[in-house]
Amino acid sequence: MPVVPEGARVATLNINGIQGGQPVGGIQTPCVADLCRAVFDRRFLIEEGFETARREIVALLDRAAAEIPDLRYEIRDLMVVHPVRTPADSPLVSVLDRSLQRVLGRSGGLVASPGTYDHKHVTRIGGITDCVAYGPGILDLAHQPDEWCSVDDILNATKVLALSLMDLAGTT
Repeated sequence: MPVVPEGARVATLNINGIQGGQPVGGIQTPCVADLCRAVFDRRFLIEEGFETARREIVALLDRAAAEIPDLRYEIRDLMVVHPVRTPADSPLVSVLDRSLQRVLGRSGGLVASPGTYDHKHVTRIGGITDCVAYGPGILDLAHQPDEWCSVDDILNATKVLALSLMDLAGTT
């Protein structure tokens, strides 16, 4: 599945929090922590799926436990949100593509976005699969320190959305 930007075509593992031992910023004590808790955010690709990603983490922990005699671990899934994909034959995709052709003279194409959108919640909770993320800007710059969007991109995206809404409402 094409992903934009290309560098986002890999799964990620982020440490969201670590707690253990003495409080940070407190008085130094000569103790060895008996417990450590960590929260990780593992973003997985639609192709690998949740169970594959979970097995990878368990295997890693099992290897560590085999090398460290007193290491015990417990794993809890705090928030599992599966990636979603809009059907290629979705009427919404067709309408947006027609509007893009009218405004920009080209197709937008379908790509997977590494960002986290409400799309997966609309699908998971609302059961609505005809949902897309569309808007102005350069996806390679999204959430970067130098992120920006041209006024022309904003105007064109607004036109595309307006035409798409009119098309879906049957008023074009």
